[in-house]
Order: sequence, then C-alpha cells, then structure tokens
Amino acid sequence: IHVLKGIRGTEGHQGPLTCVAANQDGSLILTGSVDCQAKLVSATTGKVVGVFRPETVASQPSLGEGEESESNSVESLGFCSVMPLAAVGYLDGTLAIYDLATQTLRHQCQHQSGIVQLLWEAGTAVVYTCSLDGIVRLWDARTGRLLTDYRGHTAEILDFALSKDASLVVTTSGDHKAKVFCVQRPDR
Repeated sequence: IHVLKGIRGTEGHQGPLTCVAANQDGSLILTGSVDCQAKLVSATTGKVVGVFRPETVASQPSLGEGEESESNSVESLGFCSVMPLAAVGYLDGTLAIYDLATQTLRHQCQHQSGIVQLLWEAGTAVVYTCSLDGIVRLWDARTGRLLTDYRGHTAEILDFALSKDASLVVTTSGDHKAKVFCVQRPDR
C-alpha cells in the first residue's frame, strides 16, 4: 500500500485532495486537488508519473501547503476505457482531455460555470459533464466537440448518474428536483 498525500516539493499536491480515479487495470491512479493540478500516479510504485493542469492556470503561482485556489480546483476526473485518455473537470468550467501516451493536453472544452462531476460512457470516448449552470453535456473526447446537452434544472446540478447502457442520465439539483433525461446522441 502506498499513501498518496500532499507533500511539499514536486511530487505531491500542494493542497487538499478533492477527487480520485483508477484506470481499468488498477495500474494508474489520478488524483485532483484544490491546487489546480491532477497527478497521475503509478499504483505499483506510488510515484507521480505525470502532472496535468489547464493551460489557463499554467502561469499562476504555486500554492503553499493547505492553501486553496480562489478561482479553480479539480472537481472531478476519470479515465477513458477505450483510449489512453483522461478527463479532468475544473471549478472554472474547463473540461481538459489529456492524452496519457504523450501526457499532453488534447482538448480544452469550456462550460459557462464550474464542473461538478464527469463520467465516461463505458466502451466509448464520450465523456459526460454536469455543471453549476444546471446543464449536462456530452463531449466527444476524440475531437473535443460538444455532442449534445440536456437542460431542465433551474439551479446547479449537484450530482448525476448514467445508466449502464447510457440511455438515461439521472440528475439531482439545488432546485430540489431529480430529473431523468433520455439520452439521444446524433452519433448512434
């Protein structure tokens, strides 16, 4: 067992961790933090093998231990099951799609407000996001193109779930409602 913790220096995060994901075979872990960074960690060695942050925050100064960014943090992240891609959702509304093979930013997709959660559709390169603007969006991670969106809440979406066959999205919101959306994508 490796303990992944925020430590000073180049290895660990410089603030509290907010989210975590593991790839399908469990060999890689992706952690997100209030320090605006996602770190790719080897599950076998515990070593950081990649650091991802959106281009828009690349010039911001590093945060000290325990400091939080007022404008951005990593809120959700995950691995694609069919391509070497990872998605990172930021509080500033940026969805960043990273190529794990080259450890480079592949696409940056903007939302009008902060991303709350993201989920990958199993067996595809489609990533779903929900955000504080009350909208669920579906993105093609190969191209960075918005496929469709679903609206209906009058407040922020706080959580969502995707059915196993990806035909339904269920959302909960600050408007005191849960909604069920039937997913109809133009690409299927």
